[in-house]
Amino acid sequence: MNFQYPIYTEPTECQDCYKCIRCCPVKSIRVENGHAKVISELCISCGECVIHCPSHAKRVREDYGRISQLMQIKDKVYVSIAPSFISEFPEYSPAQIIQAIHKLGFAGVSETALGADLISAELAEEISKAAQDPNGQKLFLSSACPAVVEFIKLYMSEYAPYITDIASPLLAHARYLRKTYGSDIGIVFIGPCIAKKRESDLWNEIDVAITFREFRKMLKEAGIELNRFSKSADAAFIPRRAAKGALFPVDGGMITTMEQYNPLENVRTMVVSGITEIRDALHGLDIKSLSAPLFMELLSCPGGCVNGPGTAGTAAGAIRRVELFSYADSAESRLDDATRAESPELAGTLPVTPVQTTAHTEEEIRSALRSVGKYMAADELNCASCGYDTCRQFAAAMLDNRAEKTMCVSYMRKLAQKKANGLIQAIPSGVVIVDKNLNLVECNLNFARLMGKDVVEMFEAKPGLEGADLTKITSASRFFADVLAMNGPDVIEREIRDGKKIFHITVFEIEKEEIAAGVVEDITAPQIQRRRTVSQARKVIDKNLAVVQKIAFLLGENAAETESMLNSIIDSYSDDEEDQ
Repeated sequence: MNFQYPIYTEPTECQDCYKCIRCCPVKSIRVENGHAKVISELCISCGECVIHCPSHAKRVREDYGRISQLMQIKDKVYVSIAPSFISEFPEYSPAQIIQAIHKLGFAGVSETALGADLISAELAEEISKAAQDPNGQKLFLSSACPAVVEFIKLYMSEYAPYITDIASPLLAHARYLRKTYGSDIGIVFIGPCIAKKRESDLWNEIDVAITFREFRKMLKEAGIELNRFSKSADAAFIPRRAAKGALFPVDGGMITTMEQYNPLENVRTMVVSGITEIRDALHGLDIKSLSAPLFMELLSCPGGCVNGPGTAGTAAGAIRRVELFSYADSAESRLDDATRAESPELAGTLPVTPVQTTAHTEEEIRSALRSVGKYMAADELNCASCGYDTCRQFAAAMLDNRAEKTMCVSYMRKLAQKKANGLIQAIPSGVVIVDKNLNLVECNLNFARLMGKDVVEMFEAKPGLEGADLTKITSASRFFADVLAMNGPDVIEREIRDGKKIFHITVFEIEKEEIAAGVVEDITAPQIQRRRTVSQARKVIDKNLAVVQKIAFLLGENAAETESMLNSIIDSYSDDEEDQ
């Protein structure tokens, strides 16, 4: 069955901030019409975009609605709950969690950590054998985290052969439950991981995977409150409690569990959490240089699964770890031989279809950069505002149709400036923009012409007159000072005389107490006079009509005649302007 990809974007909530791209370790985001969309074939379901999206536009597919359907199809449905449940619900006992799950209609609750114990025992034995063989395999990458497996297979495929061919704890546990209780049972996973939904979609052994957030919604919709159940009730995990596999949700927990079953002598171990850190750790690794086997415990979430994207994250990170350690301390060191004897087939890692990527030539990259106004290396600011670390990465994304030119802030700023400059220069009136110190930010040629021959010469020498002192150009600078003053008016309109000319000036704020603009007209110019006469005539008409509405029974036809006369004046001046 084909399901919607576990992570998707709610377009109406996307604010075009590109933070998801910045946070995505594999840049599996495509921007179309300003909205960011997840590229499912490139995504590894790590959930970083979900965690960091400021507008919560990145959503996780909710699957708890499918559980009721599963219960109708299957006679018995069991829950595999991640060991991080103890850090997600620190205020409740395991017995309370188990009772609540039973109340939802599940046949039983078992710990996913059982699967972690089973694969730890298997893997510890395999690596110990390799350590005894001088020609044996030297690098082992853990397969416990499905997001990491997908990352390596997609983006660092040269290391894919070194991923241990052993199931994830969830897959191992699902197989174990089916072997124990029957192949026809239903299995639902509850945990902190989004990538487990991918496992559910790809492996038939796992029916549904939901996050702790979804589990909370289930409880709320069912009206179930955990604190109503007894903390000391006789409720237990089936078929037994897990051992030190409960440590898997924290970094280093897998290695600690493996050593309970077989000390890793002559084996070097390393823990790396976070996709970026994993990339850095593996990049350029020369496997031939390893003198002894190296086992790398790799986790997608920094710090481990206790910090997964499906958690509520209400408790501090340190508290989540402490709670988990305390719970694991009360567990047995290892599974008994009878339980291990029931271990199912453990081979198999997440199946991933490699995606072919296009290698772009230098000229293609340069061409894409030129399209956003980057002609030289100095133009490549690498500001990362688009979400990509470098301008060249952004250029490659544009060539792959994953990015749009409008994502480049410097390009859009220059484009806006060009449009604004064009509009200012095209306006027939004089336009000037000044800062709080009354120094010019910009002006057009018409403003310079209105201010006189000397100013025109200055403009020709330095177009825009940036930095010029407005107080030395016009006495109207006092109006700009008034608008820019604290609690000053938003707009000032005045008429001032300058020799034989009379200027009409409108000054308004652009940015409070920082930037103001002024529009200047010479109302003594013939065309301006005509326009002002027409404008005044229209004002008279408006006022006259208002009077007509009030005293129409007195004015009668006289008002109509007055309006006709004023309209003839307007038409006369309008005809003269068209002739000129």
